[in-house]
Amino acid sequence: MSLSNKTKIWVQNNFITPEQREQILSFEKSKGNSAFWNTAFIIAGCLIGLGICLLVAANWSNLSSGVKLTGAFLILGGFIYGVYQNTLNGRNGLKELFSILSFLMTGAIIGLAGQIFHLSGGWSNFALSWAVLSLPFVLLSRSSFFNMFWLCILLSAMKFDWLEEFMDYIWHSLNLCTVLFVAGLYLIHTGMNKLHEIQGKYIYLPHSAATLSLWAAYLSVAAIGILWGLDWGFNKTQTISALYAHTIVFGFLAFRMYMAVRTQDIKSFKRNAVMAEIYIFLIFASKMNDLWLSGFGFIGGGLLILLLIWALRKTTKFIKNMEAFK
Repeated sequence: MSLSNKTKIWVQNNFITPEQREQILSFEKSKGNSAFWNTAFIIAGCLIGLGICLLVAANWSNLSSGVKLTGAFLILGGFIYGVYQNTLNGRNGLKELFSILSFLMTGAIIGLAGQIFHLSGGWSNFALSWAVLSLPFVLLSRSSFFNMFWLCILLSAMKFDWLEEFMDYIWHSLNLCTVLFVAGLYLIHTGMNKLHEIQGKYIYLPHSAATLSLWAAYLSVAAIGILWGLDWGFNKTQTISALYAHTIVFGFLAFRMYMAVRTQDIKSFKRNAVMAEIYIFLIFASKMNDLWLSGFGFIGGGLLILLLIWALRKTTKFIKNMEAFK
């Protein structure tokens, strides 16, 4: 049911006044439009930045080093001025556009300087320089995608040899370290969310870091379930590992559902409930093996999917009527 129809019913049942309904609809409409236009400006910024790169590349050999550097800095200065003017005037969409263009131009200038002066430092030095010099534009931005992209560049610049060895260890040995790794990612998510509550009015970076760490936790749990939970035979060792993996997956999802109840976040509760049901479906589906390729396999698969759809619809209806979310 659309928000317009919902609010109409609320007015009919005297939950809100017609004036409040108009205010709610107006607020949601402006919020939706803002998100749409900001996204459009971000896409436009990426396309314009790519277009500039292509035009410069087409005439690269005809330009001297001085002209290249001077032109690059003049373009960057124009983009920075655009960020400044649109920040003062409260034009968030255009501010995001010029922030992204400034960010891309900073990386281009670093690459240009390295080419002209024959600097060789590899990706790590380039990415670290790009992340540090473009930090002001990221701090001004309210785009979650832009912030997360910057975080990925910063992380790619750092050497995590020890982390790679640790990751390889926990994926080949399901033990307490695996649980602690997932718990650590979730603690980072929680800490960044707390920081966002304090600094969210000024910078959006903690929120993006919280989102990335939560995604990493979900991916880790999914990897545990796929590598250990869905790939088990009938010997004792494999069965114990599978049960351990199932415990981690369902334990994590149950914890997220518990936190959703505490924070009254029905969307998070529903998402995690759906993930749990899909995982149960995958457990059964993984045991069918070659049966999938037979007539009975297709029939059984179709019935399982219908059962999953029925369970998801029932779950959604049940969650909406839960006392915890009323």
